[in-house]
Amino acid sequence: MSQKEFKPAIPFETWDLDLLVDYVLKFHHRNTRKYGEELLGRLTTLAAGHPELERAANHFRNSMADLDVHCQKEENVLFPFILELYRAAELGQEHAPFHCGTIQHPVNAMMADHSDEIERHERIAVLTNDYTAPEGAGPEYVRVLADLRRFRDYLLEHVYVENMVIFPQALALE
Repeated sequence: MSQKEFKPAIPFETWDLDLLVDYVLKFHHRNTRKYGEELLGRLTTLAAGHPELERAANHFRNSMADLDVHCQKEENVLFPFILELYRAAELGQEHAPFHCGTIQHPVNAMMADHSDEIERHERIAVLTNDYTAPEGAGPEYVRVLADLRRFRDYLLEHVYVENMVIFPQALALE
């Protein structure tokens, strides 16, 4: 499933901007780190005995490192400012400009990161035959591939919420 094909079951467009940011931080960022690291460990262990998984494991390892940096940028710079924009709008107040003029540049950078990660997870899907274990694979192999698919699906939701809802709303407030 590609980013363009993703349609969320939750009507995120109806949520307030502060709730969307909280959701991304507390659900997506937290779970990306927590479950991603655990999944990486399981995948790495599995790949040690299944060389056909080594490239997928390397892609996932790189994804986890890049997503951690990406999340830090959002948590420390972009999202605090977006929340300031939202609070100012709710109170009918002016807001101070972003330190580099506009949030368009960091938003573009975050969206580029999103595209890179979606492409990387599409490569993982290809390398794992769309997350399908080979005939005779053990239960852990099947579970790891199912968890990789679930991780990708949550990543697609994460990207959708930011690209299609949070960023456009924040840019409109700015």
